[in-house]
Amino acid sequence: MGLHAASASERDWDWYEGLVGAIFDKHPAVQTGRIKVLDRSHPSTEGLPELWERTEEWYNWRTNPTGKVHTLAQIKVRDGITGLDEGVDHPWSWCQNYDGGRSWFTAGGHASSAFQEPDFLKHLLGGIQWAAGNRPGDCTATKTGAFQRTPLATSDLADPFELAVAPDRRVFFVQRTGKVKVIDQSTLKVTTALDFEYTPEMTSQSDGLLGLALDPDFGENNWLYLLNSDKTEKQLNVSRFTVTGNTIDPASEKRLLTIPTFRGEGRANSHMAGSLAFDKDGSLYIATGDNTDPFASDGFTPIDEGEGRRAWDAQGTSGNTNDLRGKILRIKPQDDGTYTVPEGNLFAPGTEKTRAEIYAMGMRNPFRITTDPSSGALMVADYGPDARAAKADRGPEGTVEFMRITKAGNFGWPYCVGNNIPFNDYDFRTKTSGPKFDCANPVNDSPNNTGLTNLPPAQPATVWYAYSASAEFPELGTGGGGPMGGPVYDHDPAVTYQGKFPEAFEGKWFNYELTRKWFKTFSVQQQDQTFTDPRFQPAKAGDLHSINTVFGDMAWNQPFDADFGPDGALYVIDFGLGSGTGRGGSNEGSGIYRIDYVGDNRLPTARATAAPDSGSVPLTVQFSSDGSGLPDNVPVTYAWDFDGDGTTDSTEANPTHVYQEKGRFTARLTVTGPGDLTGLAVQDITVGNTRPQVTVQRPPNGGMFSFGDTIPFTVKVKDKEDGARIDCSRVVVQSQLGHDSHLHPLDNYTGCAGEIVTDAGDSHGPGQNLYYGITAQYEDKGAPGVPALTGSASLTLRTTFREGEHMTSTGGAHDGVVVGSRADASGGKRLIEIEHGDWVSFDPVSLKGIDSVTVGATSGGMGGTVEFRAGSPTGPLLGQVTVPATGGWGNFVSPTTALADPGGTTKLYAVFSNPEWTADKPDLLSVDWLHFNGHGVQKRQGAKVTVTAAPASGDAPLAVQLSGGVRLPEGRTAASYHWDFGDNSKPAGEETAKATHTYARPGAYTAHLTVTDDKGDTTTGFVRIDVG
Repeated sequence: MGLHAASASERDWDWYEGLVGAIFDKHPAVQTGRIKVLDRSHPSTEGLPELWERTEEWYNWRTNPTGKVHTLAQIKVRDGITGLDEGVDHPWSWCQNYDGGRSWFTAGGHASSAFQEPDFLKHLLGGIQWAAGNRPGDCTATKTGAFQRTPLATSDLADPFELAVAPDRRVFFVQRTGKVKVIDQSTLKVTTALDFEYTPEMTSQSDGLLGLALDPDFGENNWLYLLNSDKTEKQLNVSRFTVTGNTIDPASEKRLLTIPTFRGEGRANSHMAGSLAFDKDGSLYIATGDNTDPFASDGFTPIDEGEGRRAWDAQGTSGNTNDLRGKILRIKPQDDGTYTVPEGNLFAPGTEKTRAEIYAMGMRNPFRITTDPSSGALMVADYGPDARAAKADRGPEGTVEFMRITKAGNFGWPYCVGNNIPFNDYDFRTKTSGPKFDCANPVNDSPNNTGLTNLPPAQPATVWYAYSASAEFPELGTGGGGPMGGPVYDHDPAVTYQGKFPEAFEGKWFNYELTRKWFKTFSVQQQDQTFTDPRFQPAKAGDLHSINTVFGDMAWNQPFDADFGPDGALYVIDFGLGSGTGRGGSNEGSGIYRIDYVGDNRLPTARATAAPDSGSVPLTVQFSSDGSGLPDNVPVTYAWDFDGDGTTDSTEANPTHVYQEKGRFTARLTVTGPGDLTGLAVQDITVGNTRPQVTVQRPPNGGMFSFGDTIPFTVKVKDKEDGARIDCSRVVVQSQLGHDSHLHPLDNYTGCAGEIVTDAGDSHGPGQNLYYGITAQYEDKGAPGVPALTGSASLTLRTTFREGEHMTSTGGAHDGVVVGSRADASGGKRLIEIEHGDWVSFDPVSLKGIDSVTVGATSGGMGGTVEFRAGSPTGPLLGQVTVPATGGWGNFVSPTTALADPGGTTKLYAVFSNPEWTADKPDLLSVDWLHFNGHGVQKRQGAKVTVTAAPASGDAPLAVQLSGGVRLPEGRTAASYHWDFGDNSKPAGEETAKATHTYARPGAYTAHLTVTDDKGDTTTGFVRIDVG
């Protein structure tokens, strides 16, 4: 047991540092601060103030002990304690099981007066009692490795969307592509309970089977609720079904509610939200998206009031009191399949121009909702728009939200976001901005509004953040914005399951992030508090108390849904990569997982793979348990059941088995460790049918396009059982809009060949990392007694204009380049600190249809060359440009070089070189963007843009008359023009086929003209200009 300066002793003894937990580094002067008590169940911290105000000598640690110990309390660093320099994660008291004993430490106790404080004495007494073994207490809850993830299902998952765990521990989950599935945890058998049999066209964009909730009395009535897109009408349905065993009879449907949608109008059905949750009183909450096309408002608020543009105006949905979209609805289901409206919703029944079902309005895409089982509070995660940077006359940087809602209200969208940051009114016809919206008194005067004009005041979010670092919530880090609201833990002492979460997490809200791939607990203040130091404002019940990382040792592709089961374990959907393209399609790397609390006693990990997993009779399969076992090579045993009959067929680690009969078999591996603790894994084997091989023959992986292009595709399928003549009607190709690390499903196409029409315009505003994904799948015909199998292939297409910061990787002799924020950069960032031998890569890349590349760069340093190489930093040279010293880091040039096509798909390297550079000299240059010139993979429409410059060379300052010649296919007309002068300056006024521009400084420049026709297709031409 250690107090305060116990951490300052034996500074060079590793064992002692491990015993104490951390070694003191330095401390500022004694001052007043507050301590966040995180674990309110441990004997040493139970009963302490939630925010404990103390005057103390605050310690910095030589090494942060987080993860090595169980943190009981943290310093509230944001109070402004002068001299603390370790960031917001600053432990103050902790405990651990150490080397066969118990260790407890507090950083308090500097002054003798501390031992007269009742709360500090209570803190010490609890620590003494626990360390002496006199009182129980958990000291592993927040240690790294205290939780273990067990896969329940990792194959044949097509957009797994939402899950719920029944009282008997069966896991129900829905797939957006139309199936309700059930996992039996005792066998890991997965059964399809219901199939809506959607066609690929029915699941375009975000339509499909979206939400799932089990009735609070599911154990008695077997009622299950679904939120799904109707197969014929343009609407969402909220329906109740009855489960019998592991099946659902479609005839048992009781439809409670329908919600009309704008299906087929632009990309409106990209925002459908889709989440269901019951509260402790039996009310059902239904989350709906704004059903508004987000791709035509430059990353800001979509409020286009133009004629025929209702699907681009969220004022007609989220901001409409008479519409059910962009809302959280609250109803009370009745036994007869109807519903009533509980008291306390936003509008009383019968109120003119309102819907009584609305509990919370002003939502954009509230993708995940849950309720607090103790308080009944509604917990919401709402996605935000995509602007990379704030714009004074449009609105804030793209902001997303977590909300804890305790009463009905309006939460701002499309007028305000975050902590009530307003957008500007905007005329999409004239492209002019109006005044900021009044969040306290929002007015909806849109012609698309059928509800009240004067709306309830906007309520701020509990937590909000954007792409950049958050000043208010630095614990959230930086990156994309994918908030996912998880469950609140309700610890039940009566539950006996050994993997249930400990009481330390009681009342904590488990949130997670789709794009940043983390899980964090949000703790909420339980009681009002006041403080003596005037720096500290009173804390109110419901305020955010703390944010802490959990499961930091687990890697995720895209955490997508999470819920606690009745056993106290956490169940999680990892969406994986890509998207289920249609019936039978699957997401790469997706899974349904159970997370158990194991403390210091890990369960054995079980991993089962098979090669091959399908084929003809007889089928010889090599099984592998690679990745199974326990840390530190603790002995385990293996038991394989190859056919699922409950009999152990092999005890080898990596056995071989020959299947002699047709059918689908579930091979099961049980790994047993000390204490008879077991891990379980399964692998499906299909005998008598071979998985089809799918290849996308065109476009090539890494091919380049411009938004608005039409892209031809060709798919080839080989299937042993279906023969040489493939039924192309069974081939489904899905286009997907890539944004940072995730993909939005767009359109589904049927056939072995066709054309994908990409969306016109870059849709999200400047600086966005946008691309297209294409996934092709084929579901074969199966065989008698053998189910069908699906094969798929995916690829990525990149835009011809690419921000430098959207590189894949960097490296070189000096650790590579750095991405730096710069106000004058085209997307707000550029590549900086470039030294000789550094490189960046772009992967995958195909240069098919690309003739040259323009580099937007500056050099306030030495200048240098940019070499483009294939495959490696020393691979074949494809082309190079020289970027001379430009006299300042804000002086842009845009030289162009021809590019040789190495053929196929490669990893493209940009290697920076200047042999005269040494470590004492300035950086070579900075790179803002790359513009690859050529038609890329688009369908050749016969369009051509030529650009001339007069003069094309001369001394600075050089005034240049630019003129574009446009040839379009017959019947098409030019709809818009956009000039990029190559020096990062913006055109003024309305753009036409002609422009005048003055180049102020010497350099090589490339001016581009992009013409968009009335069908949305774009064509670009360029001209080089040399300024001396």
